[in-house]
This record gives sequence, C-alpha cells and structure tokens, in this order.
Amino acid sequence: MGGQRIPEDTSIGIAAADKHEQMPLPIVADVASFPPFDPLEFKNTQATDAAFGALKREINNILSSYVGWYDPFCELIQNALDAVEARTAIERDAGDSGYQPLVRVIINVDENQLTVTDNGIGLDKDKFQQFLAPNFSFKTGNTRGHKGVGATYVAYGFNYMRVSTRTPGFETSGRIRGARKWLTASEPGNNPRVEPDSTPLVDTAFANEDRGVSISVRFDETTHPKKVEWLGAQDSDTWTKILSIKTGLGSIIPDPNLGVEVQVTAKGITTVTKQLGTKYLWLHEQASKTARLRDIKAASDKLYNKFGNVKKLGDKYRNLDFLYETWTSEEIGALLGSSMDEEDKEVLAKFAPTVSMEYGYTTKLWNSFNGSLQVRNNYRVLSSGIQLAANNMPQGETMTIPLTKNIGRQNQAHFLIHFANYTPDLGRKGFHRELTDFAKTVASSITLNHVSKFRSSLKANTGNAPDLERELQISDWKKAMTQHEAEKPLSLASKHFFRPTERVSLTSAPTREQDVIALFHQLLAGGVVRGMHIMATNERFTYDGLYRLFFEHDDEIYVFDAEKNPLGIPQETVTKFHGREFDPKVLEYKYSLDGLMEDLDNQDKNINDIDLVVAWDTGEFYRERFGITSYLIPENANQRQHHGLTHVLTDLETPNKYCNLIILNELVQYLNDPDGTAETQRQKYE
Repeated sequence: MGGQRIPEDTSIGIAAADKHEQMPLPIVADVASFPPFDPLEFKNTQATDAAFGALKREINNILSSYVGWYDPFCELIQNALDAVEARTAIERDAGDSGYQPLVRVIINVDENQLTVTDNGIGLDKDKFQQFLAPNFSFKTGNTRGHKGVGATYVAYGFNYMRVSTRTPGFETSGRIRGARKWLTASEPGNNPRVEPDSTPLVDTAFANEDRGVSISVRFDETTHPKKVEWLGAQDSDTWTKILSIKTGLGSIIPDPNLGVEVQVTAKGITTVTKQLGTKYLWLHEQASKTARLRDIKAASDKLYNKFGNVKKLGDKYRNLDFLYETWTSEEIGALLGSSMDEEDKEVLAKFAPTVSMEYGYTTKLWNSFNGSLQVRNNYRVLSSGIQLAANNMPQGETMTIPLTKNIGRQNQAHFLIHFANYTPDLGRKGFHRELTDFAKTVASSITLNHVSKFRSSLKANTGNAPDLERELQISDWKKAMTQHEAEKPLSLASKHFFRPTERVSLTSAPTREQDVIALFHQLLAGGVVRGMHIMATNERFTYDGLYRLFFEHDDEIYVFDAEKNPLGIPQETVTKFHGREFDPKVLEYKYSLDGLMEDLDNQDKNINDIDLVVAWDTGEFYRERFGITSYLIPENANQRQHHGLTHVLTDLETPNKYCNLIILNELVQYLNDPDGTAETQRQKYE
C-alpha cells in the first residue's frame, strides 16, 4: 500500500490487490422522486408533542452510548459489511459466482466528511423510509449490527446525512439536515425530514454499481468527532491501517474475497488504497522473524526428549521479534482450566471465545508502528493490552493486562479476545463485567505462566539506541554541563557551615523517587558518601544527572575502615588516584530498580550509558536479566571502586559489570547493623 496524488480524468474499478487508483469526475445522481417524509412517523403513529418528546429522549439515550471517536466509521462500515455479506449469500444461493463484494470508504479531511459505499443488497422503498427509526432493524442476530440503533445514531448524531440506494426497481437519494441541532434544541420545532437530493454524489463511482447503498455524513462543532483532521492522518495507507484496527475492516475471521477501497483527500491531495480481503492488523505479520508459541514448545519438547536439558533451540526459534498464538475456546479451557473460576467457565461455555496474542521483545515495536503513522503527537492507534471483539470486529478501547508481578511485561503483549453469540451493550458502550473479567484472567495467566517459559527465544532487549547518535548526545550533554559548571560555579564555603548534626533531616523511609534524591543528597552533604560532585540533574535529558569523582582530600577521608569508614575504598586505590578529578559520569535515580528494568524494556534508556544508579531498593525484576554483587559483605569491600557504593549490577552468566549501585535502604541497614546486614546480603545475593 502507499498513497499517491490523483490526477484528473481517470476512473476507478473493483479492488483486486493492494494498489492505488484514481477517481472519476463528479456526476449527478439520477434519483427517484419522493415526497419528504419524517423517519419517526413509522416509529410512532401518535404524532403528538408527548409522543415525539418520548422519541427525542429515546434517540438521545442512543446517542449518549456512542462515546468513541471512531463510532461513525464503525457503524457505517459494519452496515456496509453486513450488506455485502447478505448479498453474497443471495448470489451464492442463486448460483451466481460472478459477484465481487466491495466496500469503499471515502474520507475528506478538507471537507470534514465521511462516505461509506457498498455494493450489497441495497434498500428498497419501504426499508429506505424505515431504517432510520430507533430500535428498528431488518437484520438478524447473526449480523454485526442488529439492535436497530446504528442508523439512528448516524442520522440524528450529525447535522447532515445523505443516503443513496439502488435495488432492482428502486433507486433514490435523500438527505436529512439539522437533526443533531433539532435533537438538542430546548424549544419544539419541526422534525427533520428526509428530502430528495439530486446534487452530485460524493462517491461518483456508486453510479457504476448495480445495487447497494452509499451514505455520507458531515462533522461539525456539535458532533463527535468534530473534526476528522484531529487525528492527523493524511493519506489512504494510514487510514487503511487505522480502520483495520478500529473498525470491521479488521475482521477477526479474515475475509479474503472482500474488495476494500479507502480514498482520502487532505490538503488538496487525494490518495487511494485498494486491497483484497479484510483482517485485523497484527504487528507480527510485518516483522522479520516470528514463531508460533506451539511450534516453539513442540521443538523444545522434541529436543528435551532426545538430548535432555542440554540442547538449545536452533536459530529458527531464537532472536525472535514476536511470539504469537491463537487458541480456540476448547484449547483455552484445557490450558487454563485450573486458574479459572466458575464464572470464567460459564463465559467459556456460553460465548466460545477465541484468544489471539502477540508478544514482542520490546514495547518499542508498538511505539515504532504508531510513530510510522505520523498521526497527532503521543496518540496511540495500536497499543499493548487487551482488545475485546464481538460480531467479527474489534470493539472499544484496549484494557491493561492486570499483572501483579513482572508488570513491565503487560506492555509487551497484545491480546485480541473475540466472543461469539454476543453483542455489546446499546451502541458501543461496552462489554459485560464477566466478559472483561474473563479476558483479564486469560491474558494475565497466559502472559505470566505460558509465554514466560519461552521469552528466551526473543531478541535480547538491552535498550540499545543507535550507538553513534546516542553517544554524541551524551557527549554533547557532558560538554554543555562542563561549560556551565565553569561559567556559573556554585560555592558555599565557611567553617561555620555544615556543622555535623549526626542525623539526616528526612525522618521517614522514602516512598517515591523524589525522596530518594533528597536522601542521597543529604548523605553527600553530610559526608556519609564522599568523593562525588553532582554537576546537574536535568529532567529534559534522557538520564537524570551527571556527577564527577574526585580525590582532593586527605586519604583518611576515603580509605576503608570497618568501624570509622565502612563505605570506604582500599588504600591502594586512594593512593593511585590522590588529587585526581574524573570526567563526568551518568547518574540515574530510581525508587526501585524495577523502574530501571521497565526503562530498558521500553528502550527509553541504555544500561551501557549509565555509570551509577541510586535507588531505595532493588525490586525483583532485575533477577530475570542481571546479577548483583554486594559490597556490603566484608570479603567484597575491597572491590568497591569509589566511596559509598553498595552493589554492582552484573551479567547473569559472566563476571562482566554493567553499572554501580547505591541501594539506600540496604546502605542504611548496613550502617546501623553491619554484621546482621552482611548475613542478609549473603542470603539475598549469594
């Protein structure tokens, strides 16, 4: 797919593949004439003020349930899909194999207008005059929309809607204007009427269809959405991807035979994308190296049975971008039966949910996709989490996977859970609680208990950014702060200041990162930690701060003494560096190392850039990828590189060191009880 400028004097045909085509010149619809009619008269034959007041309230209740930005897109597209599927069944029963179903979506950003056309069954005269009435539907329970509220929402939720229809023996085009304003007006007024419209069609290609429906709506300051341009999507490729995530074009069960055309006009440029087939957009289908979870498990079991636990999986199942899988309701029951309660089992039996999942090696995979769309800043079209679906299409916003541990993993998985025999509440209000609870149970259990066994097959995620660019940014930062330090030094020197109080002013244990920063700076100023100059703390840069090491004082200030200077360093180190001051180093503050692990998972930070992390505690997440060596164990104290260090972060399998740590909680414990703390340190880290 890809957008292109559309020259004039061209024509468009049936979608066949992922190609861009060009649009014909406008034509005037040849429509059947009809007297203007009120869609609500069919609903209520008692045309009294009280009856119409009740109808107004009924319509307002319908509109209040539509709160999503994509609702008009969803409703018009689902109606079009139902129409072409109904015609497909009719043509098949009649033995006609030549029918090519087609849905065409036209988005005019400049005109703030949406049009959806189908070549489905169309509306005959009676249905044309009845389908806008609230809670009236020609559809069955097997279609996407059968509650009779979608057409009412589209007609009365906006101030302009045009409907064109063509069936054997009937063809017409009508419009309804000002319906939204009428609905919200406090004063009584004439009901909006559908009136004949012979002005040029928005979708000029509709004249080439033998039957079907084309509906256009316009947005304004009173509607939701107000402006299509809010999203920032400018071309047909981008909109096709968005609609394949947010609407029925992202069908849960792929339809390879449906032609789809998406036309977008923005800033005077028109682009068209054509594709054959509808299906939900999965990132793993675009990734270079992926594998199904069940295939990895089968390969792993085969190796274990043959060689025992000594053989690693071959390259085919290593360094993957994504793991992915789909489970039927029967497979979910077998996989998670013991972790589901009775209500979950009832949902499983009644709604036969299917569960699909993709798990990426980094959250950057979703960030990169959203960035590639070039929509409005910080807006996420597709995100990790749980997407619920029903009636063969995604519905509603994603939910967070509720993990109680290893919570960083909730941002690496995307679940699509489809419920059969179910339609969400009125409009697009939402799914019943028992279904959302079921989805959360399934997603969290699979993420923690099943995917985790094969995470080693994914690419290693060390948070690496492009090395040269990253190194240049850090180098420039260090130079800028060094210059600032020279130009605007901060000095407060007097023998009357910094008199020892033999205590810290912070009176309770830290509860957040700001407390960690405050406590650490008190320890520096009070001389508990020595030999560090803080150059800068700067939230505008990737990392929290810069510091220098210096050895400007007498040796006894730095040299280790179990009683007087328990955080000190060996005499030979002090002698070697006496009088020296080192280049700037990168400092990171965290309440817990868990926060650092999440930053690395998100590729927001790179462990190779960080020289020192100051945190209150270690958390638990580091255990999956790093080891820790404690300097608070007496026999390790001689490994301390500079004053105040409590630990060092290491590779799990080699002695390689990544960065130094000052874990304040354990530092305080050690200073108050050296012997007792040394024993707990051995138990925790050895």
